[in-house]
Amino acid sequence: MRPVASCATLEDVDVECTHCGLRMTTSQATGSRVRYFHCAGCHRWVTSSYTEVFKADVKVRAHKKGAAPAFAAFDQVKERLERWLSALDDQDPYRVLGVSPMESPERLRERYRELALENHPDRGGSPESMQRINDAYERVVQHRERRRAEALGAGAVVQGLPTGA
Repeated sequence: MRPVASCATLEDVDVECTHCGLRMTTSQATGSRVRYFHCAGCHRWVTSSYTEVFKADVKVRAHKKGAAPAFAAFDQVKERLERWLSALDDQDPYRVLGVSPMESPERLRERYRELALENHPDRGGSPESMQRINDAYERVVQHRERRRAEALGAGAVVQGLPTGA
């Protein structure tokens, strides 16, 4: 006869997947004290109802809440990455101009002119915003011309690429 496993649940813990190094998300069963932990990286599921599973499974590590310095480091790296990605979004020339990369050259030129009229320093705009719009428009035009030249250099016929922006 096999011994009966204890059914003490783990509460107030953060669980780390040591395979991926990620904090596992927690969900609780309805009407129960059992918690389920899920790793977004490797899609591993673990339940809190069997504490010996945590001890036996080398791919999962439980920490008391607030006592996990590895999670704090992860959160700091995640925050820096999000700041960096938002800074990249602010530098995207299509976002600055408010157009899609698939827009026609006519629509691109029309949108540039609208923004230039709104933000021109002689009409109450700031020189910095006008410079930003000019730089974005130049980057888009140069990118499209470079793509067109590469496509023509390769001998391919590319539809939808502008002949000039």
